Amino acid sequence: MKRSQFIKLVGASSLIPISNLGYSQNSTNDSDVNNELQLQIYTYLKEPIIISSIALLQWQKEIFVVLKDNNNNVGISLCNTRMPNLTSLFTKLIVPFFIKKDARNIEQLVKEVYADERNYKYSGMPFWNCVGHIEVAIWDLLGKLANQPVHKLLGKGLRTELPMYLSSLTRENSALEEFEKLQKAIIITNCKAVKIKVGGRLKSNDATEKRSKELVELLRKNYGNSITIYADANGSYTATAAIIMGKYLEANNVDVLEEPCSWEDFETTQLIKSKLHKIKIAGGEQDTSFNKFQWYCKHNALNILQPDIFYNGGIVRALQVAYLAKQHNKFFAPHSPKANALQAPFLHTMLVAPVVYGFQEYPLNAVGKKPENWWKPNFVFNNGFISINSNVGLGIEYDETIFSQATSIQ
Repeated sequence: MKRSQFIKLVGASSLIPISNLGYSQNSTNDSDVNNELQLQIYTYLKEPIIISSIALLQWQKEIFVVLKDNNNNVGISLCNTRMPNLTSLFTKLIVPFFIKKDARNIEQLVKEVYADERNYKYSGMPFWNCVGHIEVAIWDLLGKLANQPVHKLLGKGLRTELPMYLSSLTRENSALEEFEKLQKAIIITNCKAVKIKVGGRLKSNDATEKRSKELVELLRKNYGNSITIYADANGSYTATAAIIMGKYLEANNVDVLEEPCSWEDFETTQLIKSKLHKIKIAGGEQDTSFNKFQWYCKHNALNILQPDIFYNGGIVRALQVAYLAKQHNKFFAPHSPKANALQAPFLHTMLVAPVVYGFQEYPLNAVGKKPENWWKPNFVFNNGFISINSNVGLGIEYDETIFSQATSIQ
């Protein structure tokens, strides 16, 4: 689809067709999910690639996973802001599982790491966030050795660029101040969509509701329906309050409501969705159980599944959720409020993922900032879109002095 056709479609509809709950961390038993995941690793790489070391290195405020094979080839993943608090889990329990394993078996390794006797009583975001960083570093290594971008190893490409929305990350300013920030960023990026914060993050009161509604009204007054609006509640509401806010958002043609109630309260999420009929309910950024994503689909509790590439354990597990969404006529739009090298695995995933919904996330506070000089290429907007580069591996080149200056985290 041409960009002009896409924008016309967005303006018309905002829809881009692109009981018992198990908590098994390892289960992927929905029919054909794994069959649809057509990894191409063995097409390019015929010989075993044995992982010899995985180091956690710190340079200034940044942490990196640096993974090497027996021939000293390197795969790298920049770490998210959760990793500083997870280093013991990472180095003592998860790293040992991957050492001396064939990196080409990445799908099986990610499936088996939780079942390892050292790990099976750990679960949730801390565990899978550590696994996700190693998995992404493995993909970087495999891509480099295959002389291919990671997305070529993941399967058939479905798109080459993504339309982005500007994602507000704060509730600490007034509605007018936030609107003015959005207005400036829209001019710079030419984005056609924004996501705003509603509620107070795990709470709500008269002040947060006043700010939320004022911001919606400022956007509609100044842009009409030429801007698509998403709203993120970050678990702010009870069922009753979420339904009231949801109906207000529906009346103002807001397209998506994310995490209306506590992310752990799946039954209330289902109830809220059943009472709202125009707005799409999104969630899953903090979930790490495939069975819970199954429950969301089978009980029609979400329209859009939003696993985080890192929190949920990496690219393979994210794509498994995407194919689950496809089977159940749901949509896929991962959580990824990144503007640095952490965006690279997200972009490669999105090139091959099915049922991708609408616009994708770009943090508002990164717009207009001077690009960092220790990695390249920086991601550039073109009329509201970001292209997916075709450099080998994840496509990120780091300043070589970083790793000579870095210190090891044990």
